[in-house]
Amino acid sequence: MGAIVTVERVLARTPALAVLLPLIQAYDVGCLLSLDVVARNTAAPRGLAVQLDAAFSGEESTSLHISLRYPGGVEVVSGDDRHCAPPCLSWFPGGARGDATHTLYQMPLWLFPLPPAADFLLTLEWPWARIGPTAITLDGAAISTAASRSAQCWPA
Repeated sequence: MGAIVTVERVLARTPALAVLLPLIQAYDVGCLLSLDVVARNTAAPRGLAVQLDAAFSGEESTSLHISLRYPGGVEVVSGDDRHCAPPCLSWFPGGARGDATHTLYQMPLWLFPLPPAADFLLTLEWPWARIGPTAITLDGAAISTAASRSAQCWPA
């Protein structure tokens, strides 16, 4: 069971969309960044769901891009896990739910292995949605500490 690191940050906001990072679930082998995209249905761009699906299919030109930059210059980019060598940041199946006014698209990202136990930079960019590069600092030590609290489902 993953241990929770509360982030509660708005990564980007437009009149139609907000991209959020409410939490990170840390496991002993990696972590799940729980990225959410919230859309105002009346203002959301046409084809939003298709563009979010593009992240999973690797449509580089239109998809939401996340990159992590560790101390020392190592960079991990979402959707660039074809080489299968760690570190990698892979889109994980999410879901969507909503009502007449808003839709929440859950867009989790699996990071393997755990990041270093030092501050690192997360950058979001989504040109299709007119979101330029925005960056926040994440606490790698908090993620490492949470990972040490994660629990196995079954005893060894």
